[in-house]
Amino acid sequence: MHAHQILRFVLHTTIGVVLGASGSFAVGAPSPLVSAEDTRAIYKAVGLTKRAGKLFNACDEIVQPELEVVDLNSDGQPEVFVTVLGSCQGGAAGAELSLLIKSNGHWKVNLGFPAGGYKLLTTKTKGFPDIEIGGAGFCFPVWRWSGSEYAIYKRCDR
Repeated sequence: MHAHQILRFVLHTTIGVVLGASGSFAVGAPSPLVSAEDTRAIYKAVGLTKRAGKLFNACDEIVQPELEVVDLNSDGQPEVFVTVLGSCQGGAAGAELSLLIKSNGHWKVNLGFPAGGYKLLTTKTKGFPDIEIGGAGFCFPVWRWSGSEYAIYKRCDR
């Protein structure tokens, strides 16, 4: 089994580090694969603000976002999964999951909802893997690449 096929659950440690198949780094530090400027743009895109050296969500909670840099379509350009833990954004899942993809020089938010984790599936659409979203229950929705963004492919009636 490949590392990208393993269900990734939200990892949160006291120092806010996420370990992924493609890279790892401490919160607040740029990844070796994503510049400091891109890291700031990613935080802004997911609604975080920085004050006094700390990151805050929309509810003014101090957060430690977890970033995982991946190359979903093997084009040599990074895509970034962002997990933000907190009562404000995470709902019952406790975390909000976003996927940021750079297009025309700007980071565009894909996904962007409460989730307990994700799994990159072996099926691909237009070069991007389908993504299964983890959560409560036994049915997990699947998102598929449309050619310009991820859109819901398989819903779960709850």
